[in-house]
Amino acid sequence: MPLAGLLPPFLLTYDFDGERSRLAVAVILLALTVFGLIYLWRQQRRPKRNTYLLAGLSGSGKTVLYLQLRYGQVVETHTSLQENTASIPRSPSQKRKSKPRAAHIVDLPGHEKLRFKYAEYIASAAGVVFIVDSTTIARQVRQAAEYLYDILANRYTQRNEIPLLILCNKCDVLLALKEDRIKALLEEEIDRLRVTRTAEVQNQDEDKEEEFLGDEGKPFKFEQLPNGVRFKSCSLKSKQSEEDGLASVQAFIAGRL
Repeated sequence: MPLAGLLPPFLLTYDFDGERSRLAVAVILLALTVFGLIYLWRQQRRPKRNTYLLAGLSGSGKTVLYLQLRYGQVVETHTSLQENTASIPRSPSQKRKSKPRAAHIVDLPGHEKLRFKYAEYIASAAGVVFIVDSTTIARQVRQAAEYLYDILANRYTQRNEIPLLILCNKCDVLLALKEDRIKALLEEEIDRLRVTRTAEVQNQDEDKEEEFLGDEGKPFKFEQLPNGVRFKSCSLKSKQSEEDGLASVQAFIAGRL
């Protein structure tokens, strides 16, 4: 007896191929929904990065900027051996219509033995403002580049693509270097540091939490970094225009938070 004669009539006319297609579509939609819900859940649980670090060598103007951001005025400062922290309101970003959150700013000490403090905050950082003294950077470029290298090569800076704003302070002083010259000096020094730092990592047994900076086989340029580095000339103790240092930092914070 043929097999067809043993089957119920409805099975002989049932569209198995069509049913399998519908089932496959349903499974795919279900999987996408589940993955979407998991992604949203993880996004909500992920800590919000709203910390902005003010870094640089001693005397560069970090604390002046910190006090301007916090109190809105220029105040005489002295070298600090500990962090200054504060929460400040920010102007709403044009990109976001929701109520703006406060920004947490950390003024890091610039003393050579305390510069490592940045590592305590970098994982939660949304941005870094690095201040250089335009009048002394020529003779301090090695120190500034080493500090900047540590921040840029940190694994959190690279993986989270934390942006940097480099303020070239005291640009109104007669002997101050121009922004382009400061950028070139830092690039040249970081390029030299990259050679020695890479050799140090290769000669060590333990893993070092540093990423390679820039493109291999090419001279280092800030444009090669994925996190974005911008330069801005300013004079934090003078009111030149609305586009000066304080306004630039406020715009930097408003655009990233």
